[in-house]
Amino acid sequence: MKKVICISILSVVLATSCADKAKETQTATTTVAPAETKEPAAPTAAVSQKAKDEAKAKIEDIRKKVVSKEMTIGEAAQQYSDDPGSNKVGGRYNGIARGQFVPEFEKAAFALKPGEISEVFETQYGYHFLQLMDRRGDIVDVSHVLVIPK
Repeated sequence: MKKVICISILSVVLATSCADKAKETQTATTTVAPAETKEPAAPTAAVSQKAKDEAKAKIEDIRKKVVSKEMTIGEAAQQYSDDPGSNKVGGRYNGIARGQFVPEFEKAAFALKPGEISEVFETQYGYHFLQLMDRRGDIVDVSHVLVIPK
């Protein structure tokens, strides 16, 4: 059940179509996930460049701590990630298939070998980095950290 909820939450946060993007940008609403966790709305164009720069600098610093083994990606997600669907479980999403998430997230997830950590990348939701935990054909398990510009 946890797996279904986690996948559903990340799908709501990351998976989107052009119509969904436009709707989220226009309405800037938040939704309630099955576990009664409020999901962040997609950032709008109103986010300042300064906020984006600060968010990117923050996540790059977090990534450096993970790469240097000062902390695990799970610890980093619990302490710093803005993804309410995964931060309490160490940023973990299991059983991710192609086509469930935004292209930038999938590109990073499916390009890695187990144990590898991605570079920081941007999606419409903010800045991420992830670690590939396991791959079973076209199914991956990842842990990730998200920092949303504020």
